[in-house]
Amino acid sequence: MESSMAKTEAQDLREKLDVLKQDFVDVARTAKDRAVNGTTEWVREHPLASLGIAAGIGAGVGLAIGLLVGRNRS
Repeated sequence: MESSMAKTEAQDLREKLDVLKQDFVDVARTAKDRAVNGTTEWVREHPLASLGIAAGIGAGVGLAIGLLVGRNRS
């Protein structure tokens, strides 16, 4: 008797978890879409600032890689 009740409770919990998992996936997808759309809109409104930010990030990454490679040669 208790075994079947435990199985029923376990099944109910699995179903609730599946619903929660799907809700989380939906919320995460919505958040991602909003972030992408917001970023795309900002880039279209501020093309020069976007270019400057991208160039700055590229220069920073290049500098960091150059320093790491130079350190290994010594």
